Amino acid sequence: MDAIINEYKKHGVDGFYKLHSQDYENPHKSNIENLLTEAKTEWNINGNILDLCCGSGEVSNMFSECSVEGIDPYTKGLYEKNTGNSCIPMTFKDIVQNGIGKRYDFVICSYAMHLCEKSMLPMLLYRIGEVSNNLVIITPHKKPDCNGNFFREIKRMKKERTSIVWYRSNMVN
Repeated sequence: MDAIINEYKKHGVDGFYKLHSQDYENPHKSNIENLLTEAKTEWNINGNILDLCCGSGEVSNMFSECSVEGIDPYTKGLYEKNTGNSCIPMTFKDIVQNGIGKRYDFVICSYAMHLCEKSMLPMLLYRIGEVSNNLVIITPHKKPDCNGNFFREIKRMKKERTSIVWYRSNMVN
């Protein structure tokens, strides 16, 4: 398989996951695990966790002692098989239109938030802020920058080209 970004360009995100929904594995798994291991301890990430865009469960499997649920419109079956946790098959658009509903101590989104359409991002952040005071984003980019009306950056770590950023909600909930 070519680099994921090239596969997205070739097939589109939907097309890529139609082809790879049962065999997807994040090629950045070791970077994610290294950063998340450090952040989990230093930032005291625990409790009820939503793994947003959960893929095959790399993030969720690091929180086996917590209550974890996934959201992913493409890899529901693979995620549930790999983690034993339930997965809600929602897209960013579904979340924006309908909300998430359940409360979480942390929402963690790994290598996916940058795929949200820029025009949809503020409402997505609002919807996340409705259900959690804490958003952790793992990304190979400087985007998205979630500082603004709904969230503010609390802490950040970076290893190699991957960043993990903790945002706290500005919303009263």
